[in-house]
Parts: sequence; C-alpha cells; structure tokens
Amino acid sequence: MKRLTVFCLSALLTGTTFTATSQKTLIPNNTEVFKLSLETHGSYNEALSGETERDRFLLNDFKVEATGTVLPWLSYAYRQVLCYRNEWVRANGFGSYIENAWVNFQLSEKFSVTAGKQDAAWGGFEYDEYPYRIYDYSDMNDWMECYFTGVAVSYEPTGTQEICVQVTNGNDNRSKSPSFYNLGWNSSYLDEMLSLRYSVTAGQQAKGNWMWMVWGGQQVEAGKFLGYFDVMYTRGKMDPMGLLAEQFEPEDEENEASIGNTSYLSLVARLNYQIHPKWNLFVKGMYETASVYKANGPYESGKYRTAWGYQGGVEFYPMGDDNLHLFMTGTGRAYNLTEKAKAFDVFAENTGRLSVGFVYKIPLF
Repeated sequence: MKRLTVFCLSALLTGTTFTATSQKTLIPNNTEVFKLSLETHGSYNEALSGETERDRFLLNDFKVEATGTVLPWLSYAYRQVLCYRNEWVRANGFGSYIENAWVNFQLSEKFSVTAGKQDAAWGGFEYDEYPYRIYDYSDMNDWMECYFTGVAVSYEPTGTQEICVQVTNGNDNRSKSPSFYNLGWNSSYLDEMLSLRYSVTAGQQAKGNWMWMVWGGQQVEAGKFLGYFDVMYTRGKMDPMGLLAEQFEPEDEENEASIGNTSYLSLVARLNYQIHPKWNLFVKGMYETASVYKANGPYESGKYRTAWGYQGGVEFYPMGDDNLHLFMTGTGRAYNLTEKAKAFDVFAENTGRLSVGFVYKIPLF
C-alpha cells in the first residue's frame, strides 16, 4: 500500500460516498470486507565501491497488509513489517514493526476522520510512493519515522483539492509526551497533469523544544513521461532527524554535549519514461545538506555534511500491472564533510552498486 498521507488512504479504501439515497447494501461482499496481501522486495547487490559489509542477497521489504471496507462509511487498514530497512527502526532494535492500524469514518462526501496508527500527513512524492517500491530513499525520508498514533480530519472541498489536519504522538523516546501537528494540502490541475503535495509540521520533542518541517512536492505527468521534484526542510532543537547525532556525537555521551539546533535540506527529483506498456526507464537524483543553525556546546554553526545521490535503472512489468515488476538499477552516493565536521574525526565513505531484483505485492485473499 502506498505511503499515502492518511487522508488519501482513507479516500481510496472507503471507495464510495455514504448518502441516504445511494446506499443499497449495508454489508459489502467478503472481498471488500477483507483483503490480505504480502509486499515483498528482494535484490542481489554487487558493490562497485564502499558497502563492503552489505549482504549481496537482501530481502529489503517483507510486509503483511490487511484492508477492508466494512460499511460504506467505515474502513480499516493494518500493515505489519516483518523485515525493515528504515534507520530509525533498526536503531531502536525492532525486528517487526506495525506501520498502520487505523479505522476511517467517512462522515460525508467532504469530511472523514481517521483514528489509530497512521501515516503522517507530510508532503512530497518520494514520501508518497509505495515504500516497498523505493530502491533507495533520500536521507530525509530514510531517517524520519513517519507512522504515528493519532487522529486526522480530512476535508475535500472539490474533487481536486484536499486539506488534512492531523494531531499525533511523536517518535522521540527522549520525551515522555512528544507530539506532532500536521497540516497537509494536496491538489491537482489540468486534468491531473500537474499535482502538488505540500505540508507544514510542528513537533514538540520535549517541553519547550520544538521541531519544524516544511515539505513540498510537484509532479508532472504527460504522456509517457512522469516526473517529480521534492523540496524538504526540517529543523529542530533536539536534532529531529538524528543523522548528525549518529555521525558526530561521541559514544561516551555522559561526558559530552549532545548536538542540537540542527537543520536538514533535501532536494529529490525523479523522471520516468515508459518506453513500452511493460517497460519503464527512470533516473533519480538527490542533493542533501546537514547543518547546525545555532552553535551549541562544541558544535559551531554552519554546514557539516553534503550528500549527493544518483540512480538509474530499467523496470519490467511482465503481467502488465503494478503488482509485479523486475528491475536492474545502478546507485551511487557521494559525501562531502566540511572542516567543522572533520574536526570530530568522522569519515563518510562514497558508495556505488548494481542491483537486480523484484518487487511483488502478492494478493493472498
């Protein structure tokens, strides 16, 4: 299932509008009530540079998902990850992990409410893509946990405009009661040739310590071409992404100050060209920076890290649908550390690899 913001997920699964005149049956058929599938992504990887400790054969994603529409106004979703590659989850020692466990109430044609563990209402099209179909995320999406327990209210004034207000728990274990407040806006124009996904987020990591996120994505689809460009900016007093803390903080944290006042910028672009109904070519590029916006302890203000990512490949869809495809990709990452970063005796290794594999959403029921 797509990593959609919860309001999009709700609309897709609800499927029909609940009105007194159009409701014909109270209980849908069994297929609508319960659907079960496995999401799988496996690959063979050959390192060209760096990544010497990376396994050649990898099961990158393995998830079980159950969805259904119980009543025209009531739907649900449950998704559990059995094999996870996200940095935040690995760092916290999870083997399996529940991404979604929510219930949606379609109150009217324009309003819906979703409660439970759900996707954060963040913008951008890399974030919105099916997670198991992503070969390599940008650092921003790879390090940011995006599944939270809370409530979201969605309002669709027209068929091409959508606004979501969402309040959830946070993901920072350093605080007893972290929280996120999200405002998302999705829209499309010119018969969906142009689509936009924007969001603003305020998160309380601890009392008096806030983080801020502004994410936006633009997508253009014209004939055989489909491309998007995302801009994502995140900053916070307690290093909301955790990337700089992971790379620059010493292991003996009792005697050293934690890095804070950090900011991250990510630019991500991808272009697809469908050369045949069963064949797709794509290229993807990423530019990302990590900085300290205000000096704290031994950490001076300024940029610490710049990362470039590039990827290209070919995809083959043997059955002519999105459920199964085979791929061959080439991926590279390059890093530049500033003098501020090198003062902490850190090192970032450039990497490159070739991968072949499969992505398959297996319908079980």
